[in-house]
Amino acid sequence: MTNPPLVLAGGAVFDSEARLFRSGVDVVCRDGLIEQLAGDAPRPAGATVLDLTGHYLLPGLIDCHVHITSTGEPNDLSDARTDAPPVRAWKAAANARRTLHAGFTTVRDLGAAAHLNIHMAKAIDQGLIEGPTIFAAGMGVTMTGGHGHGFMAREADGPDDVRKAVREQLRAGATAIKLFASGGVLTPGVNPRSPSFTQEEMAAGVEEAHKAFRIVGAHAQATEGIKNAIRAGVDSIEHGVWLDEEAIGLMLERGTCLVATLTAPHVMVAGGADAGVAPYAIEKSKQVREDHIASFEAAVNAGVHIAMGTDQGTPLNRPGENAQELLRMAEHKLSPAAVILAATAWAADLLKAPAGRIQPGLGADFVVLPRDPLGDIEILARPGEFAAVIRSGRIVRSSPALAIAPAG
Repeated sequence: MTNPPLVLAGGAVFDSEARLFRSGVDVVCRDGLIEQLAGDAPRPAGATVLDLTGHYLLPGLIDCHVHITSTGEPNDLSDARTDAPPVRAWKAAANARRTLHAGFTTVRDLGAAAHLNIHMAKAIDQGLIEGPTIFAAGMGVTMTGGHGHGFMAREADGPDDVRKAVREQLRAGATAIKLFASGGVLTPGVNPRSPSFTQEEMAAGVEEAHKAFRIVGAHAQATEGIKNAIRAGVDSIEHGVWLDEEAIGLMLERGTCLVATLTAPHVMVAGGADAGVAPYAIEKSKQVREDHIASFEAAVNAGVHIAMGTDQGTPLNRPGENAQELLRMAEHKLSPAAVILAATAWAADLLKAPAGRIQPGLGADFVVLPRDPLGDIEILARPGEFAAVIRSGRIVRSSPALAIAPAG
């Protein structure tokens, strides 16, 4: 069923280029897209009008690194191995709804067992369940015994096998690709300082993805793994824990984006064993946390492209709490305007998503706030206070205080 046109009237509209809010602009939406930005233009017949007087209109938020099929509970990995597939899918559907209701209208899912993220994306697109637009990587591709093996990644060795593994994800319907360039925190026995795929292996996977017009995110914590991934042509470095000057220089030279996911180690260290986090994961999180922050700050200072991502689904990193990453980015060198851009326009640029800005022709995805986030960035982490969330021109949730009426 086609939704009627939607007019968002009277609010202050975020201008991504000027990095400020502009008043006196109505946003007219039709068929899931922004049709025009207008002042006193006639409103479409039969339109639903949302009076945003006194409110602030942002593009829908974008999280470039989630695992939306995971709950974020400390025991989720063990549960995933024992839950029947329908149970896992029902949990994932609840995760998707929480994520959307927290204002995240687009996400990139970088790894799920059994390609569940691809199936989720299709179910949302078909209107079977409620959730954000998902760029789904299917399963990640890792070396034998590498990070992610056994629960969210297909093992491959050598350029030809990596190439085949990427093709398998594309055949399954992947709209993004993930490669593992180093060890990580959550795989027992794997050292996050250790590189994994060689540059040649990474390059083979990147070539296959780019041939199919898919962007590539590389899980890369170790310094040499980061450099291998950048030289191989990946679009984004995920985590980037141990960046050195050479790695940052390569990112600047090649336009590689950093998706830092500062939240993932932070919450595991903060929650600790009392919250049920495995001791090995706590210890490795302690090893990475301070260097992770230092690398992020160095990248920001150097002018590396930044996009927001949480690693949502890792222990204590729960769906619907995504915006805590924005507050951490604000604590570590990003201005409030840059934080907003990292979760909107810059994230959309990385994903090549038709979203992230309030411009004609882009997706009609919005978050309506009761206060100016440039003065109170913490409002983004309090979704219970949002006045409305809109995806594809449909009001997902709204405050009773907002006046909604047909245009007459």
